[in-house]
Amino acid sequence: MKAPPVSSGARCQSDSRAEGASEWRLSFEDFGFLACVSDVCAIVIASVVTDTAYHWLAFGRVGSHLEFFGVGAIMAALAAALMRLKGLYTPDSLLLVRPQIAPIIFIWSSVVFFLLGVSFTLKISEGLSRGSILSLAITAPFVILGQRSLLRRTMLAFLHNGWLKRSKIFLITRNQRTTRAGNEISRPIDVVGSPAFEVVGTYVLPPESEATGQVLEKIVAAARRLRISEVHLAIDWTAWSDMKQIIVELRVLPLPVRLIADATAREVLQYPQQKLGGVVSFELQRAPLSPGELAAKRAFDIAIATLGLLAMAPFLLAISLAVRIESPGPILFRQTRGGFDGRAFKILKFRTMRVLEDGPTITQATSCDCRVTRIGRWLRRSSVDELPQLVNVLRGDMSLVGPRPHALVHDVQYRSLISSYPYRHHVKPGITGWAQVSGFRGETPTIDLMKRRIELDLWYITNWSFWLDLRILFWTVLEICRGRNAF
Repeated sequence: MKAPPVSSGARCQSDSRAEGASEWRLSFEDFGFLACVSDVCAIVIASVVTDTAYHWLAFGRVGSHLEFFGVGAIMAALAAALMRLKGLYTPDSLLLVRPQIAPIIFIWSSVVFFLLGVSFTLKISEGLSRGSILSLAITAPFVILGQRSLLRRTMLAFLHNGWLKRSKIFLITRNQRTTRAGNEISRPIDVVGSPAFEVVGTYVLPPESEATGQVLEKIVAAARRLRISEVHLAIDWTAWSDMKQIIVELRVLPLPVRLIADATAREVLQYPQQKLGGVVSFELQRAPLSPGELAAKRAFDIAIATLGLLAMAPFLLAISLAVRIESPGPILFRQTRGGFDGRAFKILKFRTMRVLEDGPTITQATSCDCRVTRIGRWLRRSSVDELPQLVNVLRGDMSLVGPRPHALVHDVQYRSLISSYPYRHHVKPGITGWAQVSGFRGETPTIDLMKRRIELDLWYITNWSFWLDLRILFWTVLEICRGRNAF
């Protein structure tokens, strides 16, 4: 959507459509409601259809529609509520299907595991067909994403033909390129880019206060005439005294007046907010995890690591034999790494190279490294070489999720080059982490790449939550299945 050209003075570039036109058109809020209803219907229908198909193929008869209609309704209600809390029914989310894939699959998986846990706890799992539940668990995400894709195409068609009603807004900005502090102001076309808004007019306020009052009077009159829905201010946040005058003048309009965050405000507002004695503060750096958070994270680590080692024992044994047969040397590679609070520990990996570097000089492996063995190249590409670190998790040296530990010599090197580097030792290192699922896995040949990885590690530490760990583990499995590891 293109915004109207910014006027040079106090002129308003407004749309001249008739006031009563387009009242019948659907709005973005209507499509959000339709998306919610369609998700619920899709899950309920998928529940009944999969149950019918499973019983027909397995037993040659049709199962109880009423039972799985109820199961589908419960799961649909939970999934729709979680997706609404996640913000998957907003206009921006509905118009972009690809970013919805991971959240929808994660939410649906959570609903399925919740249902299984409740049915097991209440001892009602015997009444549910395991084949039908498994079929529904696999089928429903594809049905949801399929109907979301159709809904997106419908919304785009409505937008193209002008059938979608959008909120008509006025955009008010200042006639200056930079702020007093030298920060560049975002252009109106950048700050109001959502298709849910239609910029009917753009006003540039002059620097003189008297002239500003006259322009605001014209804005009020035009807003009433054109039935404006909202007024957005794209003004430097340091000019708060000027904004208060604008807000006072606009109070005669019974409309929402929104202030668009500038670059500095957007950076600060991403941090958690807290009120202390009436004072609002932003947590720029969080303390290490609380005792309760540490206990929950540790219990989860022990449970998953134990189950993983028991379930994969035959596979790990086969890998051990393959490593032993291909090249001489130990099966496991041990290297000293920096852990929580900078404490050193021995990390365990399947040996993938012909050398065992663990001293003052360590050369990072590259994608075409001749030191890597044939089996080692596959192990690194599939991340199977990291599986012995489940033992490190049980020992307490590592966690399933956290910043990846580096060799001690690299810790010393980067600590002197990157001032924020020591902060990544506020939590235990992990087998996988936020930086790894964000595309920063493998070698870091430049300082800029390492700085970016550290920024992602620090974001994880600042924004840690149990659900974030689950998301990272889920995305790690997806990345491994895609086979997009560097080497």
